[in-house]
Amino acid sequence: MKKTKIISFLAAFALTLGASATVGAFSDMPDGKMGEAMQNAVDAGLINGVTDDTIAPYDNITRAQMAAIITRAFAATDKGTQTFNDVSSDMWYSDVVMQAANMGAFEGDENKNFNPENNITFQETYLVLSRVFGFMAYTPDKKQIKIGDCEDSVLDAFSDKGEIADWAYDGAKYIVGNGGWTGIDGKLKPTAYITRGEFALIMDEIVDMYIDEPGTYKDITDKLVMVRTGGVVIDNLNSKKNLILTYGVGKNGCQVMNSVVNGVTLILGGQDDSLVEKVVGGNTVLMPDEAYIKLIGKYYDVRIEASHIRVDATEAEMKYIKGKPDSLINIRFM
Repeated sequence: MKKTKIISFLAAFALTLGASATVGAFSDMPDGKMGEAMQNAVDAGLINGVTDDTIAPYDNITRAQMAAIITRAFAATDKGTQTFNDVSSDMWYSDVVMQAANMGAFEGDENKNFNPENNITFQETYLVLSRVFGFMAYTPDKKQIKIGDCEDSVLDAFSDKGEIADWAYDGAKYIVGNGGWTGIDGKLKPTAYITRGEFALIMDEIVDMYIDEPGTYKDITDKLVMVRTGGVVIDNLNSKKNLILTYGVGKNGCQVMNSVVNGVTLILGGQDDSLVEKVVGGNTVLMPDEAYIKLIGKYYDVRIEASHIRVDATEAEMKYIKGKPDSLINIRFM
């Protein structure tokens, strides 16, 4: 799959998935689809070499390493207040685990453990990615419809769907039905540990375009677009897939204009922490004063999944909206 890649601000990532930041020809790069996916993951700053000339495509990924990938890929920095009994502050992964938990990617087990050193399975990965990419369905307040839902039958094509744990079923369903994941050799491999190369394959099917440099991007059709920096203008995006404005958007903002997005528009960045008092429903509450995100066009499903975000959508039409209690959006419905 050919990716549209804008010069990455993540190119220098040297995650524990690969301590070397060298990007070049790897002697163990696999052939075919996995090799292409891994090169795309390297170009996107998701995976780096474990040495100057090896990429280790068949090594497993731990839960802590997955937390590092997810938080840095989405430019998450807020650690929140979640803690885990088995994650001490002196471990390399302490911050990224807290960041991943704060963004809703991970939860602990019944004993409040994160199990950071455990290898992560496919079904855990499905659940994590379904959460962070906005593939999970939700029920709007006072409505009888589940937005983003898909039929259980989307899993029927996989011979091992019966092996999926109950807690992971929705994650698997939504990453197939909403994310487009087609599995590996007709299987979901839910209980198997996921390797670096297999993770690259999933990401290659999900993300079509990373935007990592400020500027104007025009005439984008049917791509899942991930904006990872501020100062971006998207003009004429027409897509059935998701648009993700990551935490990296920041106060430099993002404007999406003349666009029709029939997937999820997931807004994570553009926070304004200088709150002011506003009257909402007869009550005085603290709300963000500045709008660093502007939407013009038609948007089916807008979700604000971070705090202190104000969206200027006075020139937009929307069907469904989900926001944090302290988010603010001016809209007109379709």
